Amino acid sequence: MRKQLLITLVAALATAGAGLTARAQTTAAQTNAAAFAVGQGPEGVATDGASVFVANQFGNTVTKLSADGAVVGTYPVGRRPVAVAFDGVSVWVANYLSNDVMRLDPSSGAVTGTYAVGEGPGGLLAAGGNVWVANRNSNTVTKLRASDGLTLGTYEVGTRPLSLATDGAFVYVTNNNSDTVTKLRASNGVTVATFKVGDGPFGIAFDGASLWVANFGSNNVMKLGTDGTLQGTYAVGDGPVSAVHSGGVVYVVNNGGDSVTKLSTDGANLGSLSVGRSPIGVAASGSTIWVTNSGSNTVTKR
Repeated sequence: MRKQLLITLVAALATAGAGLTARAQTTAAQTNAAAFAVGQGPEGVATDGASVFVANQFGNTVTKLSADGAVVGTYPVGRRPVAVAFDGVSVWVANYLSNDVMRLDPSSGAVTGTYAVGEGPGGLLAAGGNVWVANRNSNTVTKLRASDGLTLGTYEVGTRPLSLATDGAFVYVTNNNSDTVTKLRASNGVTVATFKVGDGPFGIAFDGASLWVANFGSNNVMKLGTDGTLQGTYAVGDGPVSAVHSGGVVYVVNNGGDSVTKLSTDGANLGSLSVGRSPIGVAASGSTIWVTNSGSNTVTKR
């Protein structure tokens, strides 16, 4: 199924990315002038408002960019870093093949802690003084205390959990191979409900009232109430993989379409933005978004 092909696709892109030609780099620059080179296979991205942090999964590094796209630093982390989050104090990195997460000092990139989690950590959410980790290969979510990395609990969810979002009281997890979203109580990790969604859900975002779920295999985004009620289904580009809400706009990254679809919170299509090859991660700061292009080894600023 298409939803199971993305990891193979991204892995294949590592080889292509390693030998990216000058011609391909020129093409990427022509597609969008605000595309900045980072490491190999960039996937996760986060911002603290002033800087941008990119997890380069095939370079085993995190790249720090200034707001104008200049590289400030490149920091070694674990094996195959795929996700990154900022908790207001520290940067957190999920190392998929190391089965751990690292906490970094955002100013220096120094590792200030390394914490074991489940198998294949691949999604991160920093909220309420805690860090939630989606463990893709153990079908669990680990909750860590952000101040010291203490494990507060490990909770079963669906098959191949990928992404997380919160409304403050609850945490919502996309289960890619179960075609569901699990709703957990943030205080204790208890499963409150499981919602059926589309084919191969990847990314999820919360807009302050509703949830937006990017269904990779369905080429659409579903808008859900926090009780799981379907409020709308909206077509986007090919292979939607991630979503973020900022300033009344939901941005959806289309991995197969090399684009980002913009939706209003009522589902109206506000247009499409071109980005680099095989985009996968997105972070927002106000009306500016940063998109990782796994096939171009770049980050696009739009």
